[in-house]
Amino acid sequence: MSTAASFADQCREAMRLTASGVTVVTTAGTAGLAGLTVSSLSSLSMSPPSVIVCVHKDSQAITTLLENKVFAANVLGAGQERIANAFAGLIPELRDDRFAVTQWSTLVSGAPMMEDAMCVFDCNVVQTFSFGTHIILVGEIIALNTTQCAPLVFSDRKYMKLSVIEQ
Repeated sequence: MSTAASFADQCREAMRLTASGVTVVTTAGTAGLAGLTVSSLSSLSMSPPSVIVCVHKDSQAITTLLENKVFAANVLGAGQERIANAFAGLIPELRDDRFAVTQWSTLVSGAPMMEDAMCVFDCNVVQTFSFGTHIILVGEIIALNTTQCAPLVFSDRKYMKLSVIEQ
């Protein structure tokens, strides 16, 4: 019989095999500037247009996100692994200035928008939920930007790019 800890480890190992897009969530406002890499961005609704993003309660960015009440979900394209790693805190020389890794501008909310992201969803935080180890942020999309490129995908603890299977 499995213990709770070993079952959680089994779930973690199984979840790492799933594929997900890679997103850098950024915020700016009276509480300051913050950003982090997530693999948990999902579409929620088209009426109103909205997304959800899950952020660990221990994240250094969560307080700033909650206080600013805005975020940009910068969905990364293939070849943007360095940006993902910078915002995951994996590049020591960029830990104090993660935003130096690429060029930024803003849309409506004032949250930093990556100029070369595959797509950016500029959002107002309209609701939050706490569940387990995470805070779930519901963002109503107020503006967006897209470029043409293939998505960056994360699975089995490594970055990948999609290939098309002809039918």
